[in-house]
This record gives sequence, structure tokens and C-alpha cells, in this order.
Amino acid sequence: MKKFLFITVLLSSFSSYSQREVNYNFTVNFTFTHNENFGEYNEYSQETDWSFFSFKSFLLRNGLEVELSRIISVGINLGLDWHPDLDILAIPYYLDTKIAISEVDNDKFYVSGGIGKLLKLSNAFEKGNYYKIGLGYHIATEKSNAFILNLDFHQKDFTEFKHGKLNSLSLGFGLLF
Repeated sequence: MKKFLFITVLLSSFSSYSQREVNYNFTVNFTFTHNENFGEYNEYSQETDWSFFSFKSFLLRNGLEVELSRIISVGINLGLDWHPDLDILAIPYYLDTKIAISEVDNDKFYVSGGIGKLLKLSNAFEKGNYYKIGLGYHIATEKSNAFILNLDFHQKDFTEFKHGKLNSLSLGFGLLF
């Protein structure tokens, strides 16, 4: 019943704001960590590893957002998170709010926050809660789309995970249509 009520409220809110601007967004986020092999010689490649950071996780996000005013927009998003070092896959779906801090021409600097759940499609995916807070920048183009740069803090609270919560800071790039 709760899911039905949630979907009904969500669809009615989108239809009531149908006169408003609705955008599709897609971002690719990466998290990095300190390279544990920094300065060590790799016999396989016969080189010393001088990269300070190493890749930690890969996060895909896409969703629809409705611009309520020039300052506030709300949206619903779906993602795919892959953490290869911990062998974790997660599918977060969440509601997101963006509040503009500054706007020059059509470029927008904003703060965002989101709350949602982790969808468990099979045994390969984790179940739990999802929280997000971050900063972003929409860079307008001559067309109606924009580039997205964002820095987000994600927290995944897993229900069946021995470590409990997984926190990560990601850097993202994307498009807004």
C-alpha cells in the first residue's frame, strides 16, 4: 500500500507540474582512494607506480527532474553502483532536491540532497537505505542541454552487510537534457 501511495503521489506531482520544465539527467561518478602501491616497483610492467590515487568505485546516475522555480528543482533518480574492492553492487533509487546558490546567465551552482532505498533485484545486489548530499554546477550550452559537474557524498546503509555503512565521496560528470 505504501508503494502504491508513493507512486500515486509521485505521478500526480509530475502531472501537476507538467507546465514546468522537465529535464533528463545522466551522470557518471567515480570515487578514488590513496594508491596502496604508490612508489613500489611493479615487476610485471617493469615500472614504478607513481600514481597517488587509484580508482575505487564507479557510479551511474540518471533521472528526471522538475524545475519548480529558478531556485528549486526536485527529481527522481535511479543508479547503479559498483565497488569492485568490496565486491558490492547496489541499485539506488531516490528522490533528489537541488537548491540554486548562484545563477549567472543559464549556468547554475547548487547544493543537492537525496534520500532513497537500495533495490535488491537478485542476490548480487545489496538491500538498504541510501543518502546523498553534494554540490554541483550546470554549465549551459547554446542548445537546451547543459553539462553537469558534481561532488557528492554518498552513504549506503546496508541491511545485510558486515561493515554496516559504506561512505564515499565521488566526482561526477554528466549531461542535462
